[in-house]
Amino acid sequence: MYVKTLRMKLLVAIALACAMGAQTRKLNSAPDLERRLARWRPVKMPFDASGLTDREKGMIGKLVEACRYLDDIFWRQNDRGGLELYKSLVKTGGNPELRRLLLINGGRFDLIDDNAPFAGSQPMPPGRGLYPEGVTRADLDRYIGRHPEKKTEIYSTYTVIRRQGDGFVGVPYHVEYRRWLEPAARLLREAAALSPDAKFAKFLEARAAALLSDDYYPSDLQWMDLDDPKIDLIYAPDETYLDGILGVKGSYGASVLIRNRAESEKLAVFQKYVADIQDALPLAPEDRPSKRGLRTPMEVMDAPFRAGDLRHGYQAVADNLPNDPRIHGKKGSKKIFFKNFMDARVNTIILPLAQRVMRFDQAAKASADGYLAMVMLHEISHGLGLPTRVRAASRWISAKPSVPSIRGLKKPKPTWPACTLWSGS
Repeated sequence: MYVKTLRMKLLVAIALACAMGAQTRKLNSAPDLERRLARWRPVKMPFDASGLTDREKGMIGKLVEACRYLDDIFWRQNDRGGLELYKSLVKTGGNPELRRLLLINGGRFDLIDDNAPFAGSQPMPPGRGLYPEGVTRADLDRYIGRHPEKKTEIYSTYTVIRRQGDGFVGVPYHVEYRRWLEPAARLLREAAALSPDAKFAKFLEARAAALLSDDYYPSDLQWMDLDDPKIDLIYAPDETYLDGILGVKGSYGASVLIRNRAESEKLAVFQKYVADIQDALPLAPEDRPSKRGLRTPMEVMDAPFRAGDLRHGYQAVADNLPNDPRIHGKKGSKKIFFKNFMDARVNTIILPLAQRVMRFDQAAKASADGYLAMVMLHEISHGLGLPTRVRAASRWISAKPSVPSIRGLKKPKPTWPACTLWSGS
């Protein structure tokens, strides 16, 4: 009986492998995979861990493990079909070019080519894996018109929309993605136990709780109160670029950060003038809330590991977080500059491009410091003015529920080769 059962399992496994292989062979992949891959240039980014203690290295190992779980979620938010295809290619060893493009983009759609499909011909669904297939904003608006009590649930940053009968339901992220969030929260707590920085440990504990409740406000406040941390972490569904329906659904992203103290100290002079820049905006005083007394941390960090929306597609060199306007009003925002990614962009893209398109005497003036200054002012600008808040009857309210498309605006995508840092192949 045991032999028969084993033989049957073996036959089933062979049949499934053959079916996946046949599906891969029949797949209508784009004829220009090689050209698409050529737009991405792998760049080695050596990381010097000599300044870390064994305990800190152990903590970082836990954080990296936790980041992998958010990457698993991001694939499912972005393109579940792409994930299944990637897993089948890894298992069969087929089509290495397609496999690598899937890894780079976290799905079947080219994130630096207007989301054009490179595997199959199906256009990218605007709702990705966050909405039912074929649903439109008009469908949701009509439903909310009949059921106004469902508006908060449907428009929440932290719900996946599913069909329920003739209507819709918003499933909380902590329910939909519990399989990955529970072990991720456990790893954050284990990392907290290893942290020599009491404030960072407290933040990790709070962020672990946020994963299982979708309430990131308390941990965002603690994140803003970190004092020049040697090790930091981005770890949340912060950005909304995946959501082409309502423009409000957050996609998970993560990055382990190691402080570059010397470079961070250089930015201190700019921090002093953020409030002055806000006050100088050509707006009425009541339309530019003062930033005096608010923190404006600027951290120059190396990012030895990234996951989710920070890993796939366009490689960001800086970030301004949190995005919650309540945090902006109470604490300000943190500007993070990914030094190893910025160095890679400058040396691999910016300076060679300057030499090709600028006069020799002008190209000679292009520098890493100049590019950092430009990016820094860009990130400072994210926190100025009223990016997601409007005045209503003499009080400030979030504009997100009434103008959800604001946060859905996409980052500009480069047309030149992009830099990548991948832990996989």
